[in-house]
Amino acid sequence: MSINVPDDLVLELRGSNLLALPQSAARVLELAKNPENGPPEIAIPISADPGLMSQVLKFANSAFFGFRHKITAVQMALSLICVRTIKNFVLWNAVFAMLPNPKVGPFSLRRVLQDALRRGVFCKVYASYFQAIEPEEIFVAGLFQDIAVPILAQNRPDEYTVFLTKLSDSRVRLSKLEYEAFGWSHADAGAFLVKEWGFGDDFAQSIQTHIDPNLVKSKPDSSVAASIIVQLSAILPSASETDWNEADNFMECFQKLAGKLPLMTKKAPTPAEVFAACDSQFEDMLQITQTPLPEMSLSDHINQYNSSF
Repeated sequence: MSINVPDDLVLELRGSNLLALPQSAARVLELAKNPENGPPEIAIPISADPGLMSQVLKFANSAFFGFRHKITAVQMALSLICVRTIKNFVLWNAVFAMLPNPKVGPFSLRRVLQDALRRGVFCKVYASYFQAIEPEEIFVAGLFQDIAVPILAQNRPDEYTVFLTKLSDSRVRLSKLEYEAFGWSHADAGAFLVKEWGFGDDFAQSIQTHIDPNLVKSKPDSSVAASIIVQLSAILPSASETDWNEADNFMECFQKLAGKLPLMTKKAPTPAEVFAACDSQFEDMLQITQTPLPEMSLSDHINQYNSSF
């Protein structure tokens, strides 16, 4: 299914620096499109960029993977971890390094990064319980679902000052405010950006539909499972929240999905089990990016939710 993005939004985003990825990252993405290219080929542009090489080796040697011996060469990292994982790391490392930090109302780039990593990790962890869903690709979909917000806030500071202030004062959704004002949302913008980076229509659609409240309530099957998991991640508590307003909605949709799709395990996981695994991997990712922990973990939120009954 192809995505549909309004022409005025396309023109706005084409002026964004995010479409001009660093040459080394762009080369890695280009090489990774050809399945005949493996670690030897993809190691070349990474090794030619000292900064990128350092980041890749730091990632490979992090607690996220837990290798017993230190990885000292990019080709070794690619062989041990897999090309797709390193490609995705190169992409999100480049993108987040280029994100603007507009001084717009209560906007916080740190919170954007915290939320993105938490949502991406949730998508990867939860997807790993199901058959026929690729955890690594859905990790990136969860990670990039709100990637356009900093760009749009920088381009339209007056509107987004109003939007973000309203978000902090009520339970209104950002996408609702955007549609009312522009006829499109940050989800449309995010879908366009990932298409420009070479991802397919299905991947872009999972980002474009992450704000659709009806998708997660639909009858789940394998064709929309990835999109539903990304949508589920969108209603996780934000890093800035101590009260989880979407908790009831999340629990209902979590149970519906777990009961309908073929599992890799004998029984469906509980939210507490998924959240515990997420918290561990999330902390590892924050250490890699040198980003502080939010005030509350997902496990804290689920414990608070359960204690309310």
